[in-house]
Amino acid sequence: MKTLIVSDPSVPTLRQVPDSALLTGGRPLFLQEGCTGARLVVMPAVRICRLGLSIGRRFARRYYDAATLVALNAPSDSLCDADLVADNALITGTWLPLPDTSGPWKITAPDGSEHTFDIAGAFDTAIESISRRTTFKTGDIVALRCFFCVFDAMQESAPNGASTALTSSVSR
Repeated sequence: MKTLIVSDPSVPTLRQVPDSALLTGGRPLFLQEGCTGARLVVMPAVRICRLGLSIGRRFARRYYDAATLVALNAPSDSLCDADLVADNALITGTWLPLPDTSGPWKITAPDGSEHTFDIAGAFDTAIESISRRTTFKTGDIVALRCFFCVFDAMQESAPNGASTALTSSVSR
């Protein structure tokens, strides 16, 4: 399984995250050793549900079946390597099925703020571009870094009294 973070859907700059970076099984999140702070970069993501190579944009929607928000725990100081993705640094939210993605997606972030994007079109473009260079397998994750929010992971509580736990809500 691959996790790909895409910076620009039309000409994707890919960042492949290792499987060991996924935080699974209710394990706690730890800061990298030597870092004084961290930030969570929250991005929308889709789960690939079919094997595919050289996928056309108009067929890309057939290759993902669920969406969530992912949060990448990144160091906030210059003492740590910002490009290094540590073990257990990628948190995934609850996967929500996507019955129809023809319209914009409304994303409610952990701080309670709501964002509306035409993410479906961006994912279709990204999947088309990525699939020219690599084969998608069932379970792969594609996250869009071009639609993201940054939160200080060191806050004791999130704004507006929201819980600091990552929850995701993606709806149409």
